[in-house]
Amino acid sequence: MLKISGLDVFYGAIQALNDVSLTVNEGEVVSIIGSNGAGKSTLLRTISGLLRPRKGTIEFLDEEISGVSADKILKKGISQSPEGRRIFTNMSVQENLQLGAITRKDHEISSDMEKHMDRFPRVRERLKQNAGTMSGGEQQMLAICRALMSRPKLLLLDEPSMGLAPNLVTEVFNAIKDLNEAGTTILLVEQNAVRALEVANRAYVLETGVVVLEGSGQELLTDPKVKEAYLGG
Repeated sequence: MLKISGLDVFYGAIQALNDVSLTVNEGEVVSIIGSNGAGKSTLLRTISGLLRPRKGTIEFLDEEISGVSADKILKKGISQSPEGRRIFTNMSVQENLQLGAITRKDHEISSDMEKHMDRFPRVRERLKQNAGTMSGGEQQMLAICRALMSRPKLLLLDEPSMGLAPNLVTEVFNAIKDLNEAGTTILLVEQNAVRALEVANRAYVLETGVVVLEGSGQELLTDPKVKEAYLGG
């Protein structure tokens, strides 16, 4: 579904990604782990069209999308739940969800909203209130629901467990498994390496903008280098 080859991305003179290559197959959960500053969010922002690569290619469903604008990439079927949630705090929860479907012209938006709120009941409970009054965990659930409202073929999740209490982390990762089992292909960036690898079919380790390891989630969970660097030994 997604093929990235030889990707170089810069912020001014500073190189954030160096010759990054990876693939995501239809129906997979692929996780990217790494420390702060490794380039994980930069990679997702580049896939989403928010950053332009200096070198390399991004192919989605056999179509080159490197340099394509973010709105057109959304219409092609890639949606992102960003780091920090980035919800519209002065708008209602319902309005945030409706904005997630802004590219759609069909008549099933309301039914999709109901389906996603069934998966995240707390979003339903807060539907009419301002999104800014929600807790951090509730805002994360809203951000994922909003990304799903575009009916993505590929869902990008950037640090979905950041800042959440352990019980909410479990709830979010249970939802990720559920979404994948229902047919959503997911590319997950996550600092909680144990959770990310447990849920992943395959995974990549990113260090200072370079892919240094790749394998199945279970392989990387037991890899001595990964255990020492990311899993507390």
